[in-house]
Amino acid sequence: MKNNKVYKILENAYNKDIAENIISSYTEIESNFVLEKWKPSELDSGHFVEAARRIIEYELFGGSYTQFGKRLNNFNDSELQRYERQTSHHDSFRKFIPRALKAIYNIRNSRGVAHIGEVSPNEMDATYILYSCKWVLSEIVRLKTNLPIEETKKLIEEIVERRVEILWKEADFTRILNTRMYAKEKVLVLLFDKSPRKVGELQGIIEYKNDSDFADIIQNHHKNRLLEHRSNGDCYISPTGIIEAENILKKYNHS
Repeated sequence: MKNNKVYKILENAYNKDIAENIISSYTEIESNFVLEKWKPSELDSGHFVEAARRIIEYELFGGSYTQFGKRLNNFNDSELQRYERQTSHHDSFRKFIPRALKAIYNIRNSRGVAHIGEVSPNEMDATYILYSCKWVLSEIVRLKTNLPIEETKKLIEEIVERRVEILWKEADFTRILNTRMYAKEKVLVLLFDKSPRKVGELQGIIEYKNDSDFADIIQNHHKNRLLEHRSNGDCYISPTGIIEAENILKKYNHS
């Protein structure tokens, strides 16, 4: 996490605790969403809201904020008004981000996620929460860097070291635990977890013996725009490759 560009931006703008808490909570939301675990994805948004509210406090009240481990003020209309009264600060920190966080907070608390409600956790609510959290984080990064929106979006897409439950990771090795998965699927899952990786690293993790056949797998994925294979051996997963990897994970997660 600490080598992540967004982490560095947030650590420099605020501090280590804020950077770690908001990125780790966002990562959990997106990782659970990809695996169609709607309830954990929505539950984790509570931690995201708490971390983001501390950024709001930091911005609006001269670097002072509620320390992690201490209770925040109730997130009600009075609290929103307290933020809005800080008229010398940017509207996003005063109004737009707090209102987005309040909507996330309300869904998380009122729609059968944190408590029993009439609506069970579901894909529609989880989608709203994920993309609202993504907008909040993107807006914070944009304001602290003055980067264009598209560049900010790219940074946010790069922050997730995705939690893929079929991967077994130790200090010096990674293995795919599902033995029914095809090699061409394993390549995309590994790149979904971490991109880029070297061709040799991918082949070593999969323990694929035939160099020529493995090169064909990489070339076919490159041809089909599922990954970008560079001359130095780096493989980058593409947007279509991400979609395909998500479908692979869903298939084996449900089998």
